[in-house]
Amino acid sequence: MGIDRLFNTETRKGVAWFGIDPPPDGRRAFEERGFVVTPCSVRDLYRPGFVEGLAAVIFTQNSAKLAGIARDLKRHAARMLTYDCRVIIRTVRQPELDGQPLVISVIDQLRIPTANLDVEDAEKLGKWQPTHRGQAPLPHARVYGPNVPWPDIANFMMEHRPGPAPSRTLVIEPDEERQRLSWAYDLLLRRAFWDCAGVHLKRMDDGHSGVSVYLAHAELMKGQLGEWPLPYFVKIGDRRKVFDEYVKYEDNVDPYVPFHLGPHLIRERCCLGASSGVIVGDFVEESEGLAQCAREGRAGPAIACLFNRTLAGWHRFAQQDEQESSQLARRLLRRFPRMSARLEPRLARARELGAIRSLDELRRLFQRCVSTPVLVGPIHNDLHAGNVHVRATDAIVIDFAAHDRGPLLCDAATLEASLLVDGFREKGSGEPGAKAELDATIRQWLESIEGLYDHVPLHASLIHPNPKNPACWFHACVRQIRRYAWEMELRPHQYAAALALALLIKATKSLNVPEPEASRRAAAYVLAERVLLSAFDPREGEYCI
Repeated sequence: MGIDRLFNTETRKGVAWFGIDPPPDGRRAFEERGFVVTPCSVRDLYRPGFVEGLAAVIFTQNSAKLAGIARDLKRHAARMLTYDCRVIIRTVRQPELDGQPLVISVIDQLRIPTANLDVEDAEKLGKWQPTHRGQAPLPHARVYGPNVPWPDIANFMMEHRPGPAPSRTLVIEPDEERQRLSWAYDLLLRRAFWDCAGVHLKRMDDGHSGVSVYLAHAELMKGQLGEWPLPYFVKIGDRRKVFDEYVKYEDNVDPYVPFHLGPHLIRERCCLGASSGVIVGDFVEESEGLAQCAREGRAGPAIACLFNRTLAGWHRFAQQDEQESSQLARRLLRRFPRMSARLEPRLARARELGAIRSLDELRRLFQRCVSTPVLVGPIHNDLHAGNVHVRATDAIVIDFAAHDRGPLLCDAATLEASLLVDGFREKGSGEPGAKAELDATIRQWLESIEGLYDHVPLHASLIHPNPKNPACWFHACVRQIRRYAWEMELRPHQYAAALALALLIKATKSLNVPEPEASRRAAAYVLAERVLLSAFDPREGEYCI
């Protein structure tokens, strides 16, 4: 039970019957619980001032015109849900007349989040509707048959009131960013920052989750100590993706990642609409990306913190999985890149840099990693250098949209591959006249690091390079990451397989990046090939069994 400070936020007390007068028993049930009951029209539901005061709108199916409710739901339901207004659907169901199949068909067509369904109907909609522990999150439409007592419906409304009404006076800055927002995104921000006079948004890297990410500075209207609180991060996008990440924060991040080593959500500012949602959390201030820290030779304490403290709460739950289906190659094969025409320019560049095997041949080598057991547990699943921020000696992990259960080696391999591709900052040009210079730069860079990938087992190559080597910082990071990886490796060459896959994923993504990054990604293919050949080609030596 939480602490209730008795704030009065019950400003949304309206319950409106659409198109008909409220039935006496329905009116009585809601009014006894403090709601204000009224009929409403089409015009009313287009008036923001009216909708903002509603807790629920009730659509009643007419036995004489079953299809009429379909028209009304198509016109109003999604918009009401985006306002966080509960949508109550009262169907006709009699021995000779059943209007619910029509309602379910309309819901399926519109993809309106819905709850309180029969098992068969819930399974029909489950293919697209996000649920958590079997329940669709609010706001959602609720379907009730004619025999459900109105007090039961009113009790649900008492227990699940909508959040504060969106602020119509909120100033969203800068103006050009506000103009790029859709109506639904704009409304969600007005709900999230309902108690603010303004919010300034700065677009950030959207990462790989497919949602928009902002740094937000909000101006409170009634701040106890002043109008400027600490900054927030804001992620806004598809309802399913946003809700999934919200659940991961709630269930997997907050209880297990130390409070100072990961951002945490501001729950009262997180909200969902009909098809989109927004989460708001603490922004990590006064930090730098791991890649920048690494290039300056300061990443050692942060990498140690990452594995010893930040991720330790997850790693405590790791288990050895000895099932045949848990072989590393079988677990990870779905991630292995597939050949396509779009990849050919990148692979042609890889061949220029020394690649000799096709992607299909590398897949067959990868599939030879069939050893068990594999150490499996909670993982970040997208632990690239941009998702690790450094503040002093602390490693702060962000962006948990991809969090999953899998081989612990995947996070270490992803981090190493990311530092290889994203960590270096050579100057280069994609202009034709500069190709010779670019080739020389890339080959010199490859020579500075290839000793880390030429021999398996990989720890055989962890020698200290010549201090004049400009890649000394990378060697230091790799030595440290692999020491933690070997603690997770239960059979020879498991990390080699995970690392080769991570390198191939980097090599086959971001096909339109400029040089010299494009060539570094092609070189990642070359290095992955060398690791796979050395570990799993019997002509090269022993391989993982």
